[in-house]
Amino acid sequence: MANHRLTPEPTEEAAKRRAALLRAMPVTRMLDYGMDHWDATHLSNAPASQPWHEAAAQLADAQLARAKAAADRGDVETAVACYRRATAALIFAQMAFNTDTAAKRTLYDRLAGAYQAAADLDTELRVERLSIPFGASHCTAWLVRPRSDHPAPAVVIVGGQSGWGPAYHKQAEALARRGLSTVLLEAPGQGETRLSGGLHLDGHVDLAFSATLDTVRARTGYDGPFGVWGNSFGGLLAARAAVQDGRFGACCVNGAATKPEPLPFRTASEQVQALLGVGTDEEAAAVLRTLWLDPAVDQTTAEVLVLHGGADPLVTLDQQKVFLDLSARSTLRVWEDGEHTMYNHSAERTEFLCDWFRSRLLAR
Repeated sequence: MANHRLTPEPTEEAAKRRAALLRAMPVTRMLDYGMDHWDATHLSNAPASQPWHEAAAQLADAQLARAKAAADRGDVETAVACYRRATAALIFAQMAFNTDTAAKRTLYDRLAGAYQAAADLDTELRVERLSIPFGASHCTAWLVRPRSDHPAPAVVIVGGQSGWGPAYHKQAEALARRGLSTVLLEAPGQGETRLSGGLHLDGHVDLAFSATLDTVRARTGYDGPFGVWGNSFGGLLAARAAVQDGRFGACCVNGAATKPEPLPFRTASEQVQALLGVGTDEEAAAVLRTLWLDPAVDQTTAEVLVLHGGADPLVTLDQQKVFLDLSARSTLRVWEDGEHTMYNHSAERTEFLCDWFRSRLLAR
């Protein structure tokens, strides 16, 4: 019997692209962002001939079908869990596109819709979409709170060049278990703030963090101190926010550099250009320089915690150590075998960090 192939043989270019996507999105990162284990391993082993975004979207579709069926039965807990797993799968589907294509926008809209569907059914957490006026548009954020009548101290979590907003829901859950609220902020250049709101990152980003605190105060009555937790490139944004706004009392930098430059590979180059709204590496470098921090002139009264992974291929320990000089109260924690932002130690990292924020922000 003849052996007929149903799909064409993967080309060398497709194989290289698949390898690049796996470097950017290893299974450890998928699990950290809340993806189902079976889904994550299935996506990582999908054939190179199948477009990454299609494989990830199919996994999301299956989770969405499970969520709807569970909701129809009245099994809201299962529905919420499946909507959140669908959200995570869609995070990695849209991440296949570094630039703002129609496909990326569609996938991100679906991502936000799945996360909202989970929020609508959640009986354990209060999850609310925020629209934060900024410049000529607005920043999108999600406020995640324990179901309590009392205002809770809030931690602003921000991502980097490709992981934003709902990607950090697991961390928000962990903070809520400790009595803290979370703002999953999509800063200028990130997520819906860029894709729908049209805002790109520039040297005025610190004002977006201050506007976020103003919105949280108006919505909840909580007036500080606040925490800020920046992951990857977002660590620089978090540190800048702590330097510029004294309402931040605790700041975590997880995998960033104080003086970033465009990285010499296509994925990072395309991502940073999209983040900044520019068309060349030279233009990107000029905007990035407006974001640099210098401890000789930039100081914060917040306590600073720096997390570093010894196996991080993007950021060195020496680059990270500079953040320690921004504050008279600073601490370094290193995982010797840690990947970028400690994907491979995500549970320990999150527990350690959430305990740290609770001890700094919540009187016990």
